[in-house]
Amino acid sequence: MSVAAPSPACALELEDIVFAYPARADSGNGQLYAGFSLTVGLGSILALMGPSGSGKSTLGRMMAGLLTPQAGNVCWSEQFANRWDVVYVDQHAINSVFPWQTVAENIKYPLQKLGWDRARRQERICYLMSLLRIGALADAYPASLSGGELQRVALARCLSWKPQLVILDEPFSALDRRVKAEIIAALQELAPRDGMTLVLITHNVADALALGTRCVVIGQRPVRIISDREFTTAYPREPGTRDYVAMQQTLIAGIRDGLV
Repeated sequence: MSVAAPSPACALELEDIVFAYPARADSGNGQLYAGFSLTVGLGSILALMGPSGSGKSTLGRMMAGLLTPQAGNVCWSEQFANRWDVVYVDQHAINSVFPWQTVAENIKYPLQKLGWDRARRQERICYLMSLLRIGALADAYPASLSGGELQRVALARCLSWKPQLVILDEPFSALDRRVKAEIIAALQELAPRDGMTLVLITHNVADALALGTRCVVIGQRPVRIISDREFTTAYPREPGTRDYVAMQQTLIAGIRDGLV
C-alpha cells in the first residue's frame, strides 16, 4: 500500500497497477493487470462490474490492501487514519463471522476491541439489527442461519464500527429477491448516514443500477475499463420507471461500445 495520498476528493486511487498470479504468468496467460488506473470519489458508491473471472475480486482485494500489486500505487485518503477504516466483506459470508459467537456477540466484538463504551455499543447494535432485520436472531449462532440471514449478520458485523471505505464482494449473489431488496435499502440509508464510500463488486446489472452512483465495467486481459458511467437518480430506483430505463440503456450502451 502506497503512503502517498490521492487528491482530497478521492477515497481511493489506483495508479498504473500491475498484477499477475505467478501460476498464470508462467502458463503464458500473461498479466491480469498492466498499467491499470482508477479513482473512487469520497462518499460515492462505485459498482464494479465484469464477467466471472475478469479480476473483480482481485481488484477489490488490492483496494483493501489484502493483495499487493507487483507495480503501481494503491492510495487511500488521508481521512482514513486507521487500518480498520477500510474493510473488505468477503463474498462468502461465513468468512466474516465467528461461528462460536451469537449474532449479537459477533456484532459487538469489533466494537469492544475498538473501545466503544457500553451505551454506544448497544445503540449501534440495536440500530444495525433493526435496519438489517435480524433483531430476532440475536441469540442464534451462525450455523443455524439461512444464507440470507448469515449475509445480513456478516454485513452488520463488518459495518458496525463505521468504516470509511467498504469493499463488498458479490454480497447479493446467494440471496433471494426480497432479502436482496432489504439489504440494498439498508445500504442506501447507511452509506450517507455514516459517511461511507462503498465499492460493490458484482456481475449483476440490476444490482449495480439499484445501488451505484457510478458503474465501472472491466474486462479482457490485461484488464481495462470497458465502460464508466455516473448515475444521479435518487433512491429508491424502481425498475420500469423512466429514470431507471434511461440508466439501464446508458449502462448497456457503454458496455456495448467498450466491447466493439
